[in-house]
Amino acid sequence: MRHQPRDAVRLSMQEAAALGESALRAGGYDAEQARIVCAHLVDAAACGYAFAGLPRILEIADEKRLKQPRHDMKIIQESPVSAMIDGGNHIGYYTVYKATQIVIDKAKQSGIAVVGVYDSGLSGRNAYYVEMIARENLVGLQFSGASPIVAPEGGKRPMLGTNPLAVSFPTGKHPLVVDMGTAAIMKGELAIRHRLGESLPEGVAIDANGKPTCDPVVAMAGSLLAFGARDKHKGYALSLMVQAFGVLAGSTIPHGRPRDFGHLLIAIKPELLMPLEQLKQNMDQLLDEIRATPTVDGVIQVRVPSERAFRERDIAIKDGILIDRKVVEELRKMAGRGQAPVQG
Repeated sequence: MRHQPRDAVRLSMQEAAALGESALRAGGYDAEQARIVCAHLVDAAACGYAFAGLPRILEIADEKRLKQPRHDMKIIQESPVSAMIDGGNHIGYYTVYKATQIVIDKAKQSGIAVVGVYDSGLSGRNAYYVEMIARENLVGLQFSGASPIVAPEGGKRPMLGTNPLAVSFPTGKHPLVVDMGTAAIMKGELAIRHRLGESLPEGVAIDANGKPTCDPVVAMAGSLLAFGARDKHKGYALSLMVQAFGVLAGSTIPHGRPRDFGHLLIAIKPELLMPLEQLKQNMDQLLDEIRATPTVDGVIQVRVPSERAFRERDIAIKDGILIDRKVVEELRKMAGRGQAPVQG
């Protein structure tokens, strides 16, 4: 179950973005980077993922890797359908956003494109990037290998990242976006529960001796687990697959570690196989038929992935988003706005 704020402050999306940008600027990020990062974070919160919103700025500020020297992003290898990008140790929210723009442009020109990004860390929700691709009438895929925090099935040491994967398809309405982490709980949720002193759900983490734990402090010294209460071997296999795609994206290049960050993006022009409008009509038919599935007791209608997020985003645009009061206070301190108690 995702973390939800208990003692929360409601901010408009514009207020949240301004607060986040100010905190990041105070932390050394330039205006463009702060804007791109905060647009992602605010959207994550609007879509119902509170842990992936502004609290991530506190994690960013504590991330040792991001305190190391940075250099300019640059394309190391390129063809009409591909690019390998050295992220320059810049934050993934920025580098993967730029890489997404590149993969979109190349796919529109060549029909298909693949882009890898290495030497870059935290990148947030893959859904954000593949939605960008789908809204340009392309099919999108993303695989993000990461630094180790998840134990393989049967192991008691972290060897894999939380390793999300995502796909997207254009439809006649909102795109279909499927985004899933391969861990039982995402690193960002572990971090916010640790910061706020909240317990973890059962069955998502182990301590350093391989014993189950619900203590986020103990879990950080131990490991998270792959998803799948009864079939963790499947979550483990998917996680390993994503880590391998990270290797293809160059994860080993900067530090010689295959168990490191590597982001692989793929964009496909539907017209390589069928007219765009035909794909959209077929996708709409598929999703309408899924929604029309007879339901079990207690379920009103079968939903498809991403519908809830889009609905919550529409509400947040009008009503704003809820952010933990403690997080808001810490961000205001970061931004140099004083330490007065937060109102609201």
